[in-house]
Amino acid sequence: MKQTITLAAMAATLAGGAHAQSGVTVFGVIDTGIEVVDNAPDANGNAASLAHLKSGNLWGSRWGLRGREDLGGGLGAIYHLEGGFASDTGAAGQGGRLFGRSAYAGLGGQSNRVTVGRQNNSLYDVMYFHDPLGMATYSTLTHDPVLAGRADNAIKYTGQFKEVMVTGLYSFGHDSTVKDGGEIAGAPKVGRELSGGLRYTPGALNFGLAFDQRHGTSHASQNETEQRIAAGISYSMGAVKTYLGYRWLKSDAADSSGGSSFYWGGLSYQATPAFSLTGMTAYTDTRGSDADPLTFVLLGSYDLSKRSSLYLLTSYARNAGESNMGVNGISNQIVAGNNQTGVIAGILHTF
Repeated sequence: MKQTITLAAMAATLAGGAHAQSGVTVFGVIDTGIEVVDNAPDANGNAASLAHLKSGNLWGSRWGLRGREDLGGGLGAIYHLEGGFASDTGAAGQGGRLFGRSAYAGLGGQSNRVTVGRQNNSLYDVMYFHDPLGMATYSTLTHDPVLAGRADNAIKYTGQFKEVMVTGLYSFGHDSTVKDGGEIAGAPKVGRELSGGLRYTPGALNFGLAFDQRHGTSHASQNETEQRIAAGISYSMGAVKTYLGYRWLKSDAADSSGGSSFYWGGLSYQATPAFSLTGMTAYTDTRGSDADPLTFVLLGSYDLSKRSSLYLLTSYARNAGESNMGVNGISNQIVAGNNQTGVIAGILHTF
């Protein structure tokens, strides 16, 4: 249940009797579970099992404020502030940012809007609808977290034209946590990000295509780029929905393999109004290498109410060649050369 505070009286007083209507909505998600994984490194670097509390497994735990002021003629001033947090410790997410998930303002009408600030890239806006797990912890993000990337210092356009949604983003410096990582006089390429995409939704069919290009975040690496093109298709047949997706990556960064092709597919089944099952398999083919990981994911979710759910999420990551991918992605959470299985049982509550 979203809490809405009407600020009309305050706005009229501060604006000397202006008639514009303003409001702010408070919203959030708390998602906490117990995760158990094998082949995690112990103090000596040996493979061991790990059981721990983990936040943000299906949806990232968050809280936020959003609102709109009617400016007349269908035009409105809009804003969105959203901060992530770890529900197991209370710590701020996204590197300690107050509003690390989103922080933007803009102008919008019924079908078009322009916003400025920290925002999701176009890959997320389009490909979220083609991830069977909705970009949960064990999802396409295990193979490529940039599919849910965010950009600082960004200008973004979103338009809805009947069955077609289009979006585009330009960032002057996508990661402000990097010192001199963008918005530098005489060096416009440093940290620059360009992104665009479209979705076509004629009934049961959902098709999406997106592009993203990021430049290096230093003077030395500003001409190095990561380019991604992603496409997805999903189709609903009553209680069953199928998904297919592909992401192409080309990278000329000094420490990269040159790029990869990433494929995934999945199926979801709404067994009852409260219970659903979702399965997904995903595979990355690393260019010029045999480091090609494969993952399998299964999710069962049961709605206790419109705002509260229980879930069981499991994943198996199989490594090939020199790949080092765990169920949570490429990180130090798996002993090199091993496969990994992870299981999360949790509860999610929205407000």
